[in-house]
Amino acid sequence: MPLQSLRRRSDANRRGFTLIELLVVIAIIAVLIALLLPAVQSAREAARRAQCVNNLKQIGLALHNYASAQSEAFPWAMGPGSYNGWSAHPMFLPQMEQQALYNSINFANTGAAMWTGNPPNTTSFRIQVAAFLCPSDTDRLTNADGHCNYMMCAGATADEFYYYNTNSANSPQALTGVGRSFGSPYMSKSIPHVKLSMIVDGTSNTAAFSEQVLGVGDDDYALWDSMKPTSANGDASSTKPAYPPNPQADYNVCNSKAPTATSSVKLWSHGYQWYAGAPNIGAYCHVMPPNTWSCTYANNGFAVTASSRHPGVVNVCMADGSVKAVKNSVALNVWWALASMGGGEVISADAL
Repeated sequence: MPLQSLRRRSDANRRGFTLIELLVVIAIIAVLIALLLPAVQSAREAARRAQCVNNLKQIGLALHNYASAQSEAFPWAMGPGSYNGWSAHPMFLPQMEQQALYNSINFANTGAAMWTGNPPNTTSFRIQVAAFLCPSDTDRLTNADGHCNYMMCAGATADEFYYYNTNSANSPQALTGVGRSFGSPYMSKSIPHVKLSMIVDGTSNTAAFSEQVLGVGDDDYALWDSMKPTSANGDASSTKPAYPPNPQADYNVCNSKAPTATSSVKLWSHGYQWYAGAPNIGAYCHVMPPNTWSCTYANNGFAVTASSRHPGVVNVCMADGSVKAVKNSVALNVWWALASMGGGEVISADAL
């Protein structure tokens, strides 16, 4: 048989992919990618959440090392001294291997040493401490200062931050959280630091720190946050925090004041400074359940809520330094009990 005829027969027997076969292969590859992508994203989130847990464990360890050096006393969540409201974070910088940053801060009690624009501290305030940021969150803040996802627990009610009312003297018994505020002119100077011996509910049953999602925009003018959970604040400014302090009453008000794009209170973007102890920045409370929203009340009351970008949970650093994941569905009475250091509540390990 001639060579040319053999070539023609070989060419006739050779067969390529049809269009349908090619489309089937592409569809199979697309399905495999669709199946693989959530697993990759889940693995990445698991790694980010583990890093967040590690950050809180570092904070918990630093908190205890600080207490060991300060006669078992925890730092203030806001204070010390009227209008000089440092957060707890600068106080335990040396215990987080940040001695140089701590030494660079001017703590002189001028009444405004920690406020933005204080020239001696500008460089220090703009340092970003990596352990103060949760890797699962997106930083949409635009101010120049270092930011922070982690706050100290002030207690279970909206009146914990400034404790102001006309019915009673400033009673230490009303301040239930380990993170007390001494930044207000209404706060009695007789109120002591919280010491480990005062946490009678047990350090493993008492929240010390948790996380919050960062806000949007500049410092004192928070922009609307459409993400869930939101960093926006509901407007409860027509209502004073409950007196006597009552988390259920404060919850009822804030729960009815879900923020919207037109009604949210544009005040203090969440986490816009790591060194300030003001609500939304260095301290939070347990009025609202995790991953809901925060509220601003009359007379300087706040329901600053724990929140995160971890699906379905927030990480909470307990007063013993351990870190627990608390579900969004946690019972309110359990969530409130976690915030108090001497309420006498019994919390089951499977209730979180």
